[in-house]
Amino acid sequence: MDSLRKLNSYFKKYKGTILLGSLFLTASNFFLVWIPVYLRRTVDQVAAIEVDRSPDSFDTILEVLFGSDASWLLAKNALLLVGAVVLSGVLLFATRQTLIVASRKIEFDLRNDIFDKLLKLPQRFYSTYKSGEIYVRATEDVSKVREYFGPAYMYTINTITRAGFIITMMIIVSPELTFWALLPLPFLSAFAYWVSGYINDYSRIIQEQYSTIAGRAQESFTSIRLIKAFNREAYERRRFENESERYRKKKLRLDLVESLFHPTLNLLIGLSVVIVVWKAGQLVIEGTLTVGNIMEYIIYVAYLTWPVASLGYTVNRFQQAMASWKRIDEMLTEEVNISDKPATDHNIDEIEGTIEFNNVSFKYPGAEEYALQNITMRIEAGQNAAIVGRTGSGKTTLVELIPRLFEVTEGEILVDGTNIKSIPLELLRQSIGLVPQDTFLFSDTIGENIAFGTRDASQQEIEEAAEKAQVRNNILDFENKFETILGERGITLSGGQKQRTAIARALIRDPKIIILDDSLSAVDTKTEESILRHLRQELMGRTTLMISHRISTIKDADIIYYIEDGTVVEKGTHEELLDKEGRYSVMYNKQLIEEELAEI
Repeated sequence: MDSLRKLNSYFKKYKGTILLGSLFLTASNFFLVWIPVYLRRTVDQVAAIEVDRSPDSFDTILEVLFGSDASWLLAKNALLLVGAVVLSGVLLFATRQTLIVASRKIEFDLRNDIFDKLLKLPQRFYSTYKSGEIYVRATEDVSKVREYFGPAYMYTINTITRAGFIITMMIIVSPELTFWALLPLPFLSAFAYWVSGYINDYSRIIQEQYSTIAGRAQESFTSIRLIKAFNREAYERRRFENESERYRKKKLRLDLVESLFHPTLNLLIGLSVVIVVWKAGQLVIEGTLTVGNIMEYIIYVAYLTWPVASLGYTVNRFQQAMASWKRIDEMLTEEVNISDKPATDHNIDEIEGTIEFNNVSFKYPGAEEYALQNITMRIEAGQNAAIVGRTGSGKTTLVELIPRLFEVTEGEILVDGTNIKSIPLELLRQSIGLVPQDTFLFSDTIGENIAFGTRDASQQEIEEAAEKAQVRNNILDFENKFETILGERGITLSGGQKQRTAIARALIRDPKIIILDDSLSAVDTKTEESILRHLRQELMGRTTLMISHRISTIKDADIIYYIEDGTVVEKGTHEELLDKEGRYSVMYNKQLIEEELAEI
C-alpha cells in the first residue's frame, strides 16, 4: 500500500486536469446510454404504425412519414439520437485530451525524477546494477507505469460509470431481464482475479529477463572492437540467442494466458446476449416487454462488452505497472549517502587546495578486505604530489575519495583543514579537475567534450585548453576541427588524443586541485615529456596529484608516495627515495633496465 501511495502522489500535480477528464468521461457515458433508448422508441413507434401493405399503399406510407404525428415523433427521436451520439463523441475526445495528456506529463515528470536520482546515486549503486538493467528501468518500466496513469485509470473510470449508467437503465426497464443478462459476470470477475495474479508474477519475471537482454546487447556493442579482434562474434551471438530464447519462452507463456483470457471474455459476453434474446423473447410473448426492448437490451449488453473486456486489460496493465513500479521504486528509494548533510558549512565558498589524509581506511561496499588501510599524508596547496605503486595497490581508489566518489570507511580527509563532508559537495567537485584512468568522451563534438565541465565556455577558452594539453594541432587536422563529432566513447580519436582531450577538459575548469590518474599512459615517453613541459607552467599554483606507472613522469614531483597493498610504505622526493634503496628504488632501476633493453 505504501508503494501504491507513492505512485499515486504523481496524480497530485495534475489533479485538476484528471478530475476534469473524469467528468468528461462520465458525461460521455451518460449520453451514450440514451442512444438505445431513442432507438427503442423508434422501433416501438414504427411497430405501432399500421400501414396498409396493399399495392397502392405507397401514398399511405408517404403520409405516415411526412404528414402525421408519428412522423414528427420519428424525426424528434432521430434528432435526439444524433445529439446523443455527437455529444458522447465530443466528450470522449475531450476525455483523451485531458486524461491521456496528463498521463504523458506524469511520465515526463517520472523520467526526470529517475534521471535526477541516477545522477545523485553513489558509485556503489552502479557497481551493483548492470547498465542494461538501469536503462530498462528508466525507459521500458516507465512506459508501463505510464499506462497506470493513462489507459488503466481511464478504463477504470469508464467501466465504473458506463456499467453504472447501463445497469441502472436496464433495471428500470426490467429487473428480471437484468438479472439474467448479468448472470455470467460473477464468473468473469472470478476468472479475471485468477489471471491477474499470474500476469503480475510473470510480468516481473519478463521485465527482469528483458533487462538481462538489454545488458547483454549493450555490453556487446560497447566492446565490439574487442569482439571482432578476438573473433568472438559466434560466441557472443550464442550468448545473446540463449538469453533471447529464455525471454521468448517466458513471454509466450504469458501470451498463452492472455490469448485464453480474451476469448473467454467474449464467450461470457456472448452468453449474455443469448440469454437476453431467449428471456426477452419470452417476456415479449407475455406482453411485459416490447420488441424495441429486445434491441435496447442487446445494445446495452454490447455496450457492456468493452467495459467488461477492459476489466481484463486494466487488470493486466495495472499488474504490469505495479511490477515495473516496484523496480523503479527500488532506485528512487536507494540511499544517497554522498550528499550535503545538515553539518555542511555553506559559508565555505572557496578552496585553496591543501589536502590531508588522517588514518584513512576504505573498503568497497560488499567487500571483506580493505582496499586502503591507515593512509596518512599531507599535500600543501600548490604542491605537486605523485602517487606510485604496482597495479592494484589502491592508487586510483585513493584519489577517488577526494571528490567523494566514494566515502571513506574510517578516518577523515581534510581540504584546507576542513573535513570534506562539511564542504558543499558542488563546491568541492567544482574545485577539482579529474582526469580518470579510463578516459570517457561523449558522442558529441570535440569542443563540447572539452567544455563539458564548464558553463558557457568560449571558443577561445576551448582552444587554449586544447593547446595546454598539446592536442590542439591534432584537432585542427580534422576536417571539421573542433566541430568534429566523436564516435561513441570517443572512438574517432586515438588513445593518446582521447587522454589529452580529457586533460584539456580538466584544465578549462581552472581547478584549484587537479588529479591526473595515469592520464598519459597511451602516449610514448617523448610525447609525454613534451606534454609535461607545457603543463608544468599551467599546473603551477595548483595542488596536483599525479598517478603514473612511469617514474620518469613523476620524478620532479615535490613529494612522492609509494603505495603497496593499500598502505603508504615510502614517501619523499625522488632523490630521497632512491637513497633509501627501497621499493621505489627497485621500481626505478627496473624501468631503467627496460628502457635500455628497448633502445637495444
